[in-house]
Amino acid sequence: MRCPFLDGDRVRYCQASAHRKMIADRGGADVRERCSTPAYVGCPAATPRLGDAAPGDRCPFLQEAWVQFCSAAPLTKYIPANDSLLSRCNSDGHLYCELYLAEADPGGARLPDVSGGREPARIGDHMVVVDGVPVPENLWFAPNHMWLDVAEDGNCHCGIDGFLAKALGAVDRVSFVKTPGVERPTAVLSVGAVDLQLVFPNPLRDRVANVYLRSEPGKLTADPYGAGWLFEGVEPTLPGAPVGAATRAGLISGESAARWIDGETDRLARFVHERIGRPGPDGSTAMADGGRVVAGILARLDRDDALELLDAFFSSRGGWRASW
Repeated sequence: MRCPFLDGDRVRYCQASAHRKMIADRGGADVRERCSTPAYVGCPAATPRLGDAAPGDRCPFLQEAWVQFCSAAPLTKYIPANDSLLSRCNSDGHLYCELYLAEADPGGARLPDVSGGREPARIGDHMVVVDGVPVPENLWFAPNHMWLDVAEDGNCHCGIDGFLAKALGAVDRVSFVKTPGVERPTAVLSVGAVDLQLVFPNPLRDRVANVYLRSEPGKLTADPYGAGWLFEGVEPTLPGAPVGAATRAGLISGESAARWIDGETDRLARFVHERIGRPGPDGSTAMADGGRVVAGILARLDRDDALELLDAFFSSRGGWRASW
């Protein structure tokens, strides 16, 4: 599926010029343009290269091409049509482009703010919300709360899910661990004095990290299913295995994912309430009110409890703990 903001135009440019400046061909004659008339022989760029060639009706260095450009971008940048086939504009990858997200979803509908009720609330055709946590039905989810999106052409994106984004609240720093070849994408998320090494459990080939998160880490939790994606890659092809089997092995989606998030919400509430109920230094205990866990709970715990929470819910060693 190509991006709806991908547009095209026919342009002209001078092959003899030291700088290739593409000019949109709007049709009709331009009184200031001599390239397509015999007057080209007086052009300072063409004359040194004409040699003894007989004059013609138009300059032999005048070239025409079909180009594409992003109509959502504030500055028009022409890309040769053949080269654009390699870009995300002609694939489902455009769904993670910030220009597309800003134009197609200015209100942030990818992450609806829905509260109340333990039953999943359906938002649109591909989104349910479980206890305030968005769960897109078209994504695959890993036990450590990372998601995977696989396009029809095998191109993949992965990031953190809404449950992890809610627990983190805000991230101070995002770092990426470089590994060569077909490896599991790895990122380090820093929240205060606590670091979470997040490893996608399955391999991806030709990985590209969303390096913009280094300067704007807030997007990771503000839009985890959109501009906050972590890695882009390609499904590896393994001998004797179906296409995509290695990348999606052990992951769940759809209703199974929604039921799992519901169980994780309960488990997180029990985890927090148990620590609230621990006796303090003076032997006193705090009573849990039975309410839901607030966003950004990680920053509200002391370092030992925060590390224990990360290990229990988001470690690569974790497994499925909910019945689905």
